[in-house]
Amino acid sequence: MPELITSPSGLRILIEPLPHTYSVSIGCFVAAGARHEPPVHSGAAHFIEHMLFKGTRRYPNARMISQAVEGVGGMLNASTAYESTVYYAKVATLHMHRALDVLGEMVLRPLFDLQELEKERRVIIEELRGLQDAPGDWVHELLQQTMWTGSALGRDIAGSVETVSMLTRADLTAFWQRHYNRANMVISVAGNLQRDTVVDAINAAFDGLPSGSHLPPQPRPIPLPGPRLTLLSRDCEQGNFCLGLPGLAYNDPDRRALQVLDSILGGGMSSRLFQLLREEHGLAYHVGSYHNDLSDSGTWVMYGSVEPEALRDAVVLVLDTLRDLVRGGVTQPELEMIKEQVKGGLLLSLEDTWSVASRNGAHLLRYGHVIPVEQVIAEVEQVTLDDVQRVAQRLLRSNGLHLAVIGPYADDDALDLKAMITEGI
Repeated sequence: MPELITSPSGLRILIEPLPHTYSVSIGCFVAAGARHEPPVHSGAAHFIEHMLFKGTRRYPNARMISQAVEGVGGMLNASTAYESTVYYAKVATLHMHRALDVLGEMVLRPLFDLQELEKERRVIIEELRGLQDAPGDWVHELLQQTMWTGSALGRDIAGSVETVSMLTRADLTAFWQRHYNRANMVISVAGNLQRDTVVDAINAAFDGLPSGSHLPPQPRPIPLPGPRLTLLSRDCEQGNFCLGLPGLAYNDPDRRALQVLDSILGGGMSSRLFQLLREEHGLAYHVGSYHNDLSDSGTWVMYGSVEPEALRDAVVLVLDTLRDLVRGGVTQPELEMIKEQVKGGLLLSLEDTWSVASRNGAHLLRYGHVIPVEQVIAEVEQVTLDDVQRVAQRLLRSNGLHLAVIGPYADDDALDLKAMITEGI
């Protein structure tokens, strides 16, 4: 288990020594993301993530920041989500102080240079436009819009061309000043390290971080009632689809049962969707499912890319699979096999220092503590057929169905697809 240390200034620090490794991974977790933005400022959290790489007081340009870490063989990156933003570095142990210095500079002393801001605005707009050239990725965003119109979950985390074009330096710095503080942040470190040395280095690197307060995300979003269909006609080589339903929050008592059920449905090569659509019918190379969980809501998604004329058959097979799950189609041998898969996947995912630091930091932001791996494994082991059946019947409801499709289709195809999901589960 990692050790949680609260510094004299109030900053929460997680330390997990992994003496068998040669590296140290450091993550700065900020409890602020797209769900903390007003609609007019959509994309601000993601824009700030970009700007923190563009220059600080002691590393005044992007090249100096990247070279400080990559120049010693390390990795430096970041990501923005709906409820958090993460900045992280992974370096050889002897370069730990350098990585901490860079991360501290980025978080505490970014320049938000106006010239760099305008250049990065163009980069982000091209990033948004580039998504539309990748329909297999874009269809997932289209599903979010279909399900969550009117809330932050229905908007791209990076914003839109319109909102990004309007964001000002004052908008970005106000968001940064409001959310980047000790109460809203966790520093998680894992690897070959000495506890006291790391704590002293973190306190030095993040000295001056304001106290501030934790601000919750916007009120709980309400998904639009289904069944609903959004179809974008595009001249592309495949029919891309996402079928989604409202899911569970990350602290829901049924979360482990859903984790198992999702693995049964589309969690790998042995999953039902993979076996049915790819192995038995040869309809899709890319098919599966996943669950996105947030503090108060979630989305459960089944997806695939097929030849355009095979779309109808693929959607029918997905719906048939869901109907079978609702009617209790999971067997005890299948359940036992999938639980071993889930447990093994969890353990294998923690062999890397960044995976460990990432899990620890994300858990502390989410739950206020780090859930022991042994507890998660025990919870998965305790999932029963009744649990799986209950969750299937709880979530797999016809009025929750949302289908997003991108491909070379016309109005007649849309009517046909709408009729299919209207039949329900």
